[in-house]
Amino acid sequence: MSDLTANVTWREILRETEAGNIPHCRAISAPQKYHQEIIEALSPIILGSNKPAHPDLLIAGTADKAPPIGDPEKPNYTGSCRWLIENIALMPVEAPRRLGVILNADKLLLPAANNLLKLAEEPPKHAALLFLMEDGRLFLPTLRSRSRFSAITLKDDLPPRKPPSTDGEWLTWLADTRKAGDSDGVISDLEAWANYSVSARDFVRAGLIERLRLIAAKKNLSVPMLCDMIILTLREGFSQYESILDDLR
Repeated sequence: MSDLTANVTWREILRETEAGNIPHCRAISAPQKYHQEIIEALSPIILGSNKPAHPDLLIAGTADKAPPIGDPEKPNYTGSCRWLIENIALMPVEAPRRLGVILNADKLLLPAANNLLKLAEEPPKHAALLFLMEDGRLFLPTLRSRSRFSAITLKDDLPPRKPPSTDGEWLTWLADTRKAGDSDGVISDLEAWANYSVSARDFVRAGLIERLRLIAAKKNLSVPMLCDMIILTLREGFSQYESILDDLR
């Protein structure tokens, strides 16, 4: 089992995709070495076939470079942003949909990123987009806002950490977190707690923590609101909150 396969966020992405919950535009931040594995895992599910070099799998960019805007008169037009926009508009050849993958999306130059905005906002009904990157912080906000964004942090990067369990531990965490007022810190805490739950083979709790992390990653809730939600869910065991979590996601 690879580190990616054991990751809670990745397991949730796979679960959603296998269930047919395929957003028109998904963005995944993960270490570069896992990008090909992500493509090889998701594309057969989305396209309904693991055929090598599938005609409905369109990849823009390369392993080390983001796609340029692209000029039809130049030889490197294939794999460019305009090439992707032009070809993903065509009807699928074999699959029920076409899948466009944008590599190194965090390294897109602003003109190239802007070129993809319309496509990300309103892709053809028969198309899905997948933005892959290594640093989600550098992903253009206008593209991110049009995507279902997930950040995969591997255990080697963020060691598992046991979540608070006693009243005193929860009070200390709450005081420190509210004082810092940093949503990124909350996200890191939740990722470390989820990794701990996975290492303890408590996959139900790990999944619950991961849903909280996905909500925190959207950054549309204040830190105090996130703290209240986390404590109600994890400390108080307010089970009715789980349906609310799905709605917030």
